[in-house]
Order: sequence, then structure tokens, then C-alpha cells
Amino acid sequence: MKSGQYHISLNTTETLNFRQIPQWLTDCAHILLNHGYQAYLVGGAVRDLLLGISPHDWDLTTDALPDTVETLFPKTYPTGKQFGTITVCHQDHAVEITTMRQDMAYSDGRRPDHILFSRDILTDLSRRDFTINAMAYDFRSQRLVDPYNGRRDLYRRRLQTVGEPEKRFAEDGLRMFRFFRFLATMDLRPDAKTLRAVRPEWAQRLSAERIRDELSKLLVGPHVRSALDLLEKSGLLTQVIPELNVRQFRQSTLYPNLWHHLLETVAAIQPRLELRWAALLHDVAKPLVYQRNETGVHYYYHERLGAELSRKILSRLRYSKAFIHTVSHLIEWHMFQLPPHAGDAAVRRLIHNVGAETVPDLLELRRADIVGTGHITRQTWQAWNELYERIMLLRTEALSQGAKKLAIKGQDLIEAFQLAPGPLIGKILSYLTDIVLENPEYNEKNRLLHHARNYLEKTQNFNPPASHSPQDSAGTDRSD
Repeated sequence: MKSGQYHISLNTTETLNFRQIPQWLTDCAHILLNHGYQAYLVGGAVRDLLLGISPHDWDLTTDALPDTVETLFPKTYPTGKQFGTITVCHQDHAVEITTMRQDMAYSDGRRPDHILFSRDILTDLSRRDFTINAMAYDFRSQRLVDPYNGRRDLYRRRLQTVGEPEKRFAEDGLRMFRFFRFLATMDLRPDAKTLRAVRPEWAQRLSAERIRDELSKLLVGPHVRSALDLLEKSGLLTQVIPELNVRQFRQSTLYPNLWHHLLETVAAIQPRLELRWAALLHDVAKPLVYQRNETGVHYYYHERLGAELSRKILSRLRYSKAFIHTVSHLIEWHMFQLPPHAGDAAVRRLIHNVGAETVPDLLELRRADIVGTGHITRQTWQAWNELYERIMLLRTEALSQGAKKLAIKGQDLIEAFQLAPGPLIGKILSYLTDIVLENPEYNEKNRLLHHARNYLEKTQNFNPPASHSPQDSAGTDRSD
């Protein structure tokens, strides 16, 4: 097979798109060309340029061996030299230059056992995952090399593998996750044969970190709903997260099955990763706490168990502790209740418990949760908007007082009432916090000592020593 027959001229629009290739990268390519080597732009950058999208990453391939690449450029790093990749720093930019190669057997289902370097661009493109990624731009001829009709598939919005899909996926199981990730991030239709080739058991050979990275990209994609649904239908999602095997669980006669609800909630929420994960997992515990009695269907404390399950799931996927805390905290509070006529103190208490910085995300999760039910009335939205405005107004108040902490510390209580350090101190501080939430103007040391003394007298039958009692100025609060 001769590579020349697969060289295709770019049309006028494509030619203009490819002018986005930065000059520093063109300079790198011409250094290779001027020394008698081939130079091609490969990977996602070619795909994106055809679509008129500005690429985020640039990759070159050449027939120059890695040792040669290191001699042609003054500043290099052997980031993947065993696989032919050298990172070149040129004019304050970094680009990976990889020697064209042929991958041999994949006995571990992740990486080739060994590789053979090549001088043939067609050999190199034959090892790529999908046709839309198996194209190259030849810097010498300024033409497109497209042996697998990737450009046609791209314009027809079809995603399929290079060659037999089962072979591609068996070689590297991560390609299955990439398949669904591309469906979520690009406006593509899955090739039926490729979709049928997914084998969930092949995911067992993959590292949690690599799966996590693909799921992270998938979840924030603009087409997340359809891609996530296909991922679940394939069995790949529940292979990794068995807790999400909820498609057959129907919440009630009024609401859709649980999986449909989770999908709609994910699609409705803002495309930030922590919010998308919270939306996907917020009701994951419902099947475990399901109860039906004479008053109807109940899911008591599913938010608490859901938060616990989310911590386990995200820990398995190797997310950071801070990220896990953020997601599980949102799930734990997503069922917050505020009666229509709740006082400001109740709202302040909610803001205090959740955290003023977290409140907008919690409200966004609640909004998406409402949308995900599929049963929205004008009254529902009116009630929600009123609640939202009220919470956000008091949140602004809380933020304006942000640096203003409780005007008393545990040590103040110990010294004023000769108490020993212990749980009682925490109980008093919690009691005083509730008082301040009810009446922010009471956040003064003498007032709080007065209320602390009353608390001790009522709950501990305790008479504080006179010599350590709060000053008489606190007595002005006796009518509070």
C-alpha cells in the first residue's frame, strides 16, 4: 500500500483552518524536514483543525529515531523514549515528537509488548484507535494523509475504530472508555459494530486512574446524557461502578426509573465535574433503603448512605480527598428541608451547616434534581425561586460577616466557669452558635457568657464560682 494514494488536498476552508498551526510548531517540523526526515501533524489536532476548532495539544510524528530527535533540538526530555516519544521544548513551547512505529502484541490489554520503529506513515496510522484520529497532515506536501476515511467519518459524525473493533478494544481496554468519551464531548454517532464490540470484562485490566480520567472528561461533555446512557447499557459503567446498576429500579408510579432520573439530573446540572458526579450519585442509595407502607414509598436517610457510597466509589477511582469531600458533602445535604414559613434563623442554620461557599452548588444540585423528576409545574418553580432568592439573600449576609466568628472560644468558657476541657465545651459552643444564628446581634463576649451560664444552670445544675462569673454588664441581657 503506497502512502501517496492516500494524500488528499485540503479544500479552501480546511486550508484556512490549518493556518492555525502555530509558527513555532511549523519551525519544529521544518527542522526535521531540512535534515531529510519526514514530519507530520497527527492526533486530535488534525481532527480539530478539520472541524475549525482550535487544538489544545499538538503532536508530531517522524521517521527520525528518538536519539536523532534529541540531537536535532537543543532542549529535550525523554518522556516516553521507550515508545519513541521525545518531548521537545522550542521557543517556550513543548511538543511531543514520536517516531513512527508499529505496535506488536498487547498481552496485558493496555500497552504493546514491544514496538518496531517505521518509516511509513501508513503503518503508524494503522495502530490508532478511531478513524477520526488516524489522519496526518504532511508538512512537506501540505496535504492530508487519510487511509481510513477519517475525514468522511468526521463530516458524517460517525465514530468507529480503525479495523476490527474487537481487536482494537482487546489491545487496549481504555479505548472503550475513549469511545464513549468522544461521544460525550463531540457531536458523533456511534458505529453499531463498534458499539457491539465493547466487552466490560476488559476494563478489569485497567488502572483506576486511567478510567477516572476518561470518566472525568465524559461527564463534563455537552452530550453527556446520550453517551452516559450508552456507557451504562454496554455494561461498562456498572463493571466499574456496580452501585449504579439501578436501571430496573422504579422510584414510584409518578416518577421515572432511577437511572432515567440520574441521567436527567446530570444533563440538567452545570458542566462542572464535582456537580456532575454529585448529580450522578445523589440517589445511588435509594434501592438500599426503599420502604413501602400505608403512607407510601419512602427512602429514609438515603442521602447519608449515598454520601458514604460516593466516598467509596470516588476513592476507588483515585479522586483526591478534597474532591471526594466536596461531592459527598453535596450529596449528604441535597435533601435539605425548609418549610415555606421557616424563619430566617432556620435558613441561617442551613447556611452555617452547609457552608456559605457551598450553598450555590447545593442549590444547583437541588434545581437539577427537580428538573430530573420530569414533573415540574409553575407552582413548583415559583416556590423554588422564592426559596432560592431567600437563601441567597441570607447567604450574602453570612458572607459579609464571613470573618466574624463566634465571639467566644472554648478557653473563655474554661476560664470563666472553671470547666475542664471535654465534650461539654463543644455542647456549649454549639448552643451559643444557635443563639447567634437566631440573633446575630448577640455575638458579643459578655452576652454569650451570660447565655453560657444559663445553659450550665439549666442542663448541668451548675453554679459557676462567683469570682469567675461574667461581669455584671452581661446582666443587661436577662430580658433576651
